[in-house]
Amino acid sequence: MEIPSGNDLLWMLAAGLPPPGPFPLRSTEREQGLFGPGTVTWRVMREPMLLLGASRALLMQVAHPLVAQGALDHSDFTTDPIGRFQRTVAWVTSVVFGTTEEALAATREVNRMHKKVEGTLPPAHATSAWQAGVGYRARDCDLTLWVHASLVDAMLTTHDSLIGGLTQRQRDRFVREWDAVARLMGLAPGSTWSGVGEMRSWIEDQIAQGVALPGAGSRQVADVILIPRLGMRGPKGLAELTGFITAGLLPDPIRRHYGIRWTPAHALAHRTIRIWLRSSQPFLPRGLRISPVYEFAVARTAGDLGQRPALLENLVSQPRLA
Repeated sequence: MEIPSGNDLLWMLAAGLPPPGPFPLRSTEREQGLFGPGTVTWRVMREPMLLLGASRALLMQVAHPLVAQGALDHSDFTTDPIGRFQRTVAWVTSVVFGTTEEALAATREVNRMHKKVEGTLPPAHATSAWQAGVGYRARDCDLTLWVHASLVDAMLTTHDSLIGGLTQRQRDRFVREWDAVARLMGLAPGSTWSGVGEMRSWIEDQIAQGVALPGAGSRQVADVILIPRLGMRGPKGLAELTGFITAGLLPDPIRRHYGIRWTPAHALAHRTIRIWLRSSQPFLPRGLRISPVYEFAVARTAGDLGQRPALLENLVSQPRLA
């Protein structure tokens, strides 16, 4: 039996991901948006393989029992997991690569929906840190900060694990660049971090204190994220492969509290896949190294989209992971 190449493996992983939604950007205005060329954010987020970290971000976010309860009470996670995933990816894409107005419009919609998200933790989902009956509000600054940190950390963790190449200074800059998104989500100046070390220390403290350790509600949401559902692009086994990648990217305490079995053999297999993917990077087709959405944004900031309709059509119609 022939051993698959890194390119083959990546296509297998991609087949286990949800199908992409509509192309998320529309404006051809010559404007860079919140970030733009030269930012670490555009360098990191242009990688299609980074989509493998999207589920990691979701699992970290709902590791907080109150965030998980909000998802259970007010989200369509369980009834439309594919659509929910696509809408989350579309928001991130609009914020990162859209014009300023596209980023603002997408975030206004998220903030509008979050205003309605509030409730209490039921007895079945109580944990050592969160008693039954405690109230939650999606717009609470502590919850927003956890969701923000989970996303930023997941993108860096996935990039470091599966792609590589960032310096410590670039990682720190990435964290600071995302302050622009934190402000849009309502977080006050000074509430975020100066770099990745400070951010990860804060995350580790939240986990160690039990504030962000999965409870029964978290595990209920995680089942939807990790267990393949109808609507995936590939066979169940391929979706399980992407779930394995996701599980290996989680911190040990989070993985344990989700009840995910993880042995030294699992860790070795995960490390082998990571090395394989990183070493394959230079030889992958451009479509697996550079997102068409990134190329759209670069062409927009250069003023090319309005002058070259064929280029616009080509970028919008290119195959993409999300």
